[in-house]
Amino acid sequence: MVYDHAEVRALADVLVDAPDTWIISDDIYNRMIFDGLGYAHLVKARPELRDRTILLDSISKTYGMPGWRVGMAAAPPAAAQALVNLNSNAITNLPEVVNAAAIAAFSGPQDVPEAKCREFQGKRDQVMAAFAAIPGVNCPKPQGAFYVFPDVSCAFGKAHNGKRIDNDVDFCNVLLDTKGVACVPGSAFGEPRAIRISYTCPTAQLPDGLKRIQDFFAEIA
Repeated sequence: MVYDHAEVRALADVLVDAPDTWIISDDIYNRMIFDGLGYAHLVKARPELRDRTILLDSISKTYGMPGWRVGMAAAPPAAAQALVNLNSNAITNLPEVVNAAAIAAFSGPQDVPEAKCREFQGKRDQVMAAFAAIPGVNCPKPQGAFYVFPDVSCAFGKAHNGKRIDNDVDFCNVLLDTKGVACVPGSAFGEPRAIRISYTCPTAQLPDGLKRIQDFFAEIA
């Protein structure tokens, strides 16, 4: 879930009192936040944390360019130089065409990321409505990115057309085999009662995928 400004401020207040703690802040979804929540950050809440914070970002999510493999880091000079030293043993620089693509993304019109954020919020709402109609499934409402993480443990110990479902891995395997819908077991993220679903598919495909999941649950006994 997305931390709101008060939660981020509370966390920042704790970190201010831990001077030996460095912060690595993964901000890759900072422009994909829904419901008018706004982007809250530890450094904005407590600027004194700046000297021990490393900010990470990428063009992958904001601009829909995951295949270009462009990431950025902003850090205090000593930490930034250490990152350069470490990275220089593996690569030297971005390929020229990749650099050009990243520059075009940053310097071009920014209406596309804004439109995609609105599109994903709409998709989120479709997914939430679909899971709300499935008895026994609890799906927390995400306020950013493009994933949902429903608790599907109501299906454990049951079967679908003779295929037993005892855990999240079984659930994902049977769902894929019978309905052609791919999900990721929640145990990969520390919650074995849940599954992770990405709704990055084309908008026209989403209703069919959700209907298949609803039908799957209806057929479980």
